Amino acid sequence: MLLVSVAQLKAHLRIDGTNEDELLEQYIEAAQGEAETRLRRPIYSADADTNPVTTDPEAIPAQITQYILVTAGDLYRHRENQQEKTFTTYFQHLLDKWVDYAG
Repeated sequence: MLLVSVAQLKAHLRIDGTNEDELLEQYIEAAQGEAETRLRRPIYSADADTNPVTTDPEAIPAQITQYILVTAGDLYRHRENQQEKTFTTYFQHLLDKWVDYAG
């Protein structure tokens, strides 16, 4: 389940129409996976036993949504050339509050 929609990513990137929706979905999925890896737990799950950040898909914290948007946007903007590092340290710390260090 994608926690950020293609429409949200298009708005974030200021993209008006594109035939790259599948590519944008892949970037969202990759960014969401990266977030969950950093958090050491799922962002959303209906099963509370999996220790998700939330069991309500409408209650995803804004910082996590922003991390997914920024990461997916970075993948999109730099899909041709990954030589230049543009991801700022600030965005790396958007997830800190929800990291499961015990798990």
